[in-house]
Amino acid sequence: MQQFHKLFMIGLSGLCSHAALAQNNVDAYAVSKTDTRISAWATACTVTRGWVDIADHSQGLASFGVDANGVGIPGSSTDVVSLGDSGTAVLTFANPIKNMSGPDFAVFENGFVDGQNPQQAFLEFAFVEVSSDGQRYVRFPASYTGSTATQYGNWTYVDGREYKNLAGRYVLGYGTPFDLEELQDSTGLDINNITHVRLVDVIGSVNPLLGSKDAQGNLINDPYPSPYASGGFDLSGIAVLNNRTNSIADRMNKNEVQIVPNPANQFISLSSEKNTIFYYRIVNVLGQEIKSGTVKNNVYIDVSGLTAGSYYIFTESNGTKSAAHFLKH
Repeated sequence: MQQFHKLFMIGLSGLCSHAALAQNNVDAYAVSKTDTRISAWATACTVTRGWVDIADHSQGLASFGVDANGVGIPGSSTDVVSLGDSGTAVLTFANPIKNMSGPDFAVFENGFVDGQNPQQAFLEFAFVEVSSDGQRYVRFPASYTGSTATQYGNWTYVDGREYKNLAGRYVLGYGTPFDLEELQDSTGLDINNITHVRLVDVIGSVNPLLGSKDAQGNLINDPYPSPYASGGFDLSGIAVLNNRTNSIADRMNKNEVQIVPNPANQFISLSSEKNTIFYYRIVNVLGQEIKSGTVKNNVYIDVSGLTAGSYYIFTESNGTKSAAHFLKH
């Protein structure tokens, strides 16, 4: 059984459609990746890997996925980057996130529902911290109300309602929302100018020498260990939520690079309102560079020789870096 992990088990449990998933493990607070409130996605991601099993360092560090899988719109169940036990991911955005009415951003993971009990799912969690300077981080106060009497072993389905202010509460395609208003009294934090979001993997062991604790000092019990290259929290994206008026204004000010068409077959072109010449690198999901070069705004790049699948394109122009995801048919 050790050759399998969540990324592969999703394929077995994923026989239900997204329409069905909307009734399983997903409540009114869940944010769909197609939610019309979404105005932007994280544009850069830096991961520091944690252990495959923090109790056995001989197994090394988690290694599944690449940092770029945390950028842009979430894709399939394998378009993720695994943090490993105690691993971290720091994400930045084209424009700072600001506090508004309701949730301000949402974090996406790739959990999957229990086919026997739709109220439960296989979920892995992470603490969420924010910063307005990239130096001082403030953590959302997490709360766990479930049992710690018995360790939830690997492949245990849990009830997401027992985990509050922790990323990973919902299944694939649905993000956990966070409201900056909760942190309004935090020293050294400007909730209207959030430049960085940091995720810290929760070690779900009920062993007090190993396990992570919530804001009240309670151990957090989640499936542990998950001793695989894909162990720990599997990040698939962070969405910025905004109202419609500000969404339009924000997009007018962005340096974001657009890929057209997407999905692509023969060619793609890059376009930006503020940049005219790009240096680009096309990278596959294993982090291998496939193609690179320099191209002008709206000039086609030949991708006909690429194998069908998911790719990431990293661009740099006038000191501005960006990353985006596209599909090759």
